[in-house]
Amino acid sequence: MSYKVCFVCTGNASRSPFAECVTRKLLADAGMENIEVYSLGTLDWGENPREAAMADVARELGYDLDGTTTAMTRERLLAADVIIYFEPAHRDALTSALDYDRWSRLVAFNRIAFGEEGYVADPHYQSASVYRRVAEHIESGCKRLIEKWRQQPPVPQG
Repeated sequence: MSYKVCFVCTGNASRSPFAECVTRKLLADAGMENIEVYSLGTLDWGENPREAAMADVARELGYDLDGTTTAMTRERLLAADVIIYFEPAHRDALTSALDYDRWSRLVAFNRIAFGEEGYVADPHYQSASVYRRVAEHIESGCKRLIEKWRQQPPVPQG
């Protein structure tokens, strides 16, 4: 049984799918096959391509950000052992969708990756340098997650 990690942002167009593709590649490179990663958005705006500006930065950094946006559903959220969100509005949407006994699975990206407070800015409609800064922050955090999981493999909560 694999440990399931779900990244959640607003539209599932840049932050959460970027974290997903980075984490998936780092897990594969590390030979860690017991962790499954996916991403969702709190906003259901249909199936749309990933944000082009983030896809460009991802390519520059050596990642392939493809696919289409996927909105969160209760079923997909319930499947996750940990749900990693990027800003307070995401937590609000998640707690509205999940029963109280599942709230312990929710954690802010900066908390789980860096052990600190703070949120990851939404680069939507901002400059390329903002997308790059956000992507580099997410990449750094994902590398820290992999290192933590290598030292202490996570256990599925079932």
